[in-house]
Amino acid sequence: MTYDFAKIEKKWQKKWQDAKAFEVSEESNKKKFYCLIEFPFPSGAGLHVGHARPYTAMDVIARKKRMEQKNVLFPIGYDAFGMQAEQYAIKTGQHPQKTTERNCNNYTKQLKNLGMSFDWSREINTSKSEYYKWTQWMFLQFFKHGLAYKKEDTMNWCPACKLALTNEELEQGKCERCGGDVLQKLKSQWTLKMKSYSERLLEGLDTVNYSENIKAQQKNWIGKSVGA
Repeated sequence: MTYDFAKIEKKWQKKWQDAKAFEVSEESNKKKFYCLIEFPFPSGAGLHVGHARPYTAMDVIARKKRMEQKNVLFPIGYDAFGMQAEQYAIKTGQHPQKTTERNCNNYTKQLKNLGMSFDWSREINTSKSEYYKWTQWMFLQFFKHGLAYKKEDTMNWCPACKLALTNEELEQGKCERCGGDVLQKLKSQWTLKMKSYSERLLEGLDTVNYSENIKAQQKNWIGKSVGA
């Protein structure tokens, strides 16, 4: 007897959807558990194994916590408002609004076909006005309180991609996206006054269940140093 994957999986996926099995209420008396993936960039025609592998691992954790009677919040969204989406649109010669919408729709279809237990009622898309109006509001609050300001600073600049890169986006001094040479460029840019919060951020690392290598990365990003 053969196992009809498509038929059986579609059956259970429909049951989950009809029962709203993975939607979560704030009113529950159960112990809360928040489970989050890094939202994908819709900068390709479809998902790849680099999405499926970590998402599957996190999905296993979410399902296990539900079996342990936890109130599991496992949301999904698309990091759709940035250079990755723009570069894909340029590469394909299409308007970014069209490519982003099409890619997000296809990602959604693929994730549902994989059986991921996301709470789809909480889906977000960073290119939608109902989302970015709040990031704009937050930036204005930072600016009004002197926490956002402009200054001349050196950045890692990729001439081919025409964008600034963080140190983590470099591979042996080259752009991780195109493999091209990266220049040091002086440019006026918006900066957040994070040093005012460095002590508080460092203290917070003692309260979270991060692995030591992740904590080391966080300390490096926070950037506080003592002595020479």
